Amino acid sequence: MVEKGKSTDGLMRHIRNTHGVDINGSTEKQALLNMGYYHGYKASRYIKKSTNLQNYDNFQEVKAIYDFDIEVKTIFYPLLVRIETSLKNRLIDYEAKPVGNKDYKKYLNKKLELRNKIDSTIAYNYSKGHPCIQHFFHSSKPLPLWAYFEVTTMGEFGNFISCMDVSYRIEFTQNMNMHHTGFNQNGRMLENIIFCLTGIRNATMHNSMIFDCRFNNSNFSSQLISYLENTTGIKNIDFESIVDFLILLIFLMKKQHTTKTELNRVVSQFDKKRELLYSSIPMKAYSEILGTDARKKINGLKEYISNG
Repeated sequence: MVEKGKSTDGLMRHIRNTHGVDINGSTEKQALLNMGYYHGYKASRYIKKSTNLQNYDNFQEVKAIYDFDIEVKTIFYPLLVRIETSLKNRLIDYEAKPVGNKDYKKYLNKKLELRNKIDSTIAYNYSKGHPCIQHFFHSSKPLPLWAYFEVTTMGEFGNFISCMDVSYRIEFTQNMNMHHTGFNQNGRMLENIIFCLTGIRNATMHNSMIFDCRFNNSNFSSQLISYLENTTGIKNIDFESIVDFLILLIFLMKKQHTTKTELNRVVSQFDKKRELLYSSIPMKAYSEILGTDARKKINGLKEYISNG
């Protein structure tokens, strides 16, 4: 038998008495219901690690964190979808070869792990009735790359690129105006970017918290960081702050010929939410979330956009 949890009124008493957070009234009760106790309230009370609980005095401070997280995901979601789609389309358009084709194999290191992953992804989507996958199987035609990319994850896409021949990787980044002899000697720039975006992409798509970059679970390429700092003129990028992911997204959109007007709109949207968070929570918490140089980085991003 499932044990019945606390009522919302009971949770509010628990928050007041145990957490020392002031919460009262029907408006805050509805806000708590909207965000949820575990997914929203509790997840908003700590920064990066559950042991790093913040001493917020009132519920509105916790709600400000939650609202900032939602707003950032609202800004980032269409950018991530656009960038992922654009990168896949550019690779397909650049050299569209069917999976299993001899020319396709020529450009890939023959890694069994990747081959097995491709096969399992295709088999899974076939069993789930994906119309595109089933069409090619039932037509006895080789599956083209664009069809595979329709069903692959961002991480699998990164693995796919990592198995490509180095000359092919370099040529592709050259065509995207992203090659640099000092930072992309091995042609790993694009896969490093994709692996960097995988965590935030998955967290955003699954509505997990992203405001404090708690989704980070890997070391980021020093070559990518140096390249970004060199290209944008923005220093101290380490992907410990959500601002750094905004920098990467704007960089990629700029490489995809997005207009300055749209890029500035995105940055202004984010900056307004950052300023609201700044005025809504204690300075200590704000600095832990966004760092002490968030405003400086935003100004640097605006300058990078205007100079392009």
